[in-house]
Amino acid sequence: MKKLMKVILVMGFGVLAACSENNTSEEPAPTMDDVKEMTRDIIGNNAFLYYKDYDEAYDFYYNKMGFKSVFEFPGFAAIFQFSPTTFITIVNDDGSGRGMHSADEAKTIAIAILTDQVDGWYKYAVEQEMQIWNPPKPLGDSAHNGFLVTDPGGYILEFEHFAPHPENVNFMPLLDKLEHLYVDPNQGSPRPTDLGFKAGIYWLYHNDLERAETFYTEAFGIEKIVKQPFSDIYTSSPSGFLGLVDGNGPGIHEATKDKAVNVGFMVSNAQAWWDHLKTVEGFTFRHEELYHESDSDGNELIDIVIGYDPENYFIEIDQFLDVEANKAINEALGQ
Repeated sequence: MKKLMKVILVMGFGVLAACSENNTSEEPAPTMDDVKEMTRDIIGNNAFLYYKDYDEAYDFYYNKMGFKSVFEFPGFAAIFQFSPTTFITIVNDDGSGRGMHSADEAKTIAIAILTDQVDGWYKYAVEQEMQIWNPPKPLGDSAHNGFLVTDPGGYILEFEHFAPHPENVNFMPLLDKLEHLYVDPNQGSPRPTDLGFKAGIYWLYHNDLERAETFYTEAFGIEKIVKQPFSDIYTSSPSGFLGLVDGNGPGIHEATKDKAVNVGFMVSNAQAWWDHLKTVEGFTFRHEELYHESDSDGNELIDIVIGYDPENYFIEIDQFLDVEANKAINEALGQ
């Protein structure tokens, strides 16, 4: 993927410099703009979801789903990992106004959690009495199959398997390289230890799909890998993908002005993203400078860029600083 190639290129600059000491290479030295662009990597994808009953949401994702907890502001927000570079953050809408959204807003996102074990997951979902929309259909000649579950706050999870198919010709090589992430047997979850997830797609619903595609391509350097009748899938992090959907089509949701979600990107250099997004048409900043999230003792934990896409999806770009409180999430991100 493009972002992975950028990381490789950064490593290549060091080799290039070493080889040029004797002027044996004719390649030009990288400019500062080149270096800044290379630091605009996406190392994880995230979605912030909002709940009236935080404890119920926590129990669902940690215990029933068996997701790994990698960060928490106790009682307010928790980040769960479900594949190597995909995450869900639950936020407590406790009426304090601390969160950016209300749980009463439209849940205009669907999160596909990709697995090669759809039948096993369906059996487990039935056992756990999850709110299932429909049973999985036989794959047959289809490009994918799966089933839908509504979480305790009304958000849609799509347990989905993508198969070799002409529609997925550019997608399968990426998925085939990924390994499933399994539950920690010491976590105490009833989830079977042989059921895992390998990737995630964050489906976003827009009135003007063409404008959305132009914006996300320019802003995040994503590349289209799957063309579907009313939606497209784009690269992002190694196991995280964006799905841009025609919000006026037959999809799960219609496009809405307000939505109870932040679209999250985890990065290693928030300042580089701030500098870049200043040049992107259609991106609106929420703050006039880089935001610094701190713990209750005033210790800075996260550098954040917050803004909006052209149709009012809140976008949050997070760099988790190298501090002890971030050890688990940075290890999950390979930092």
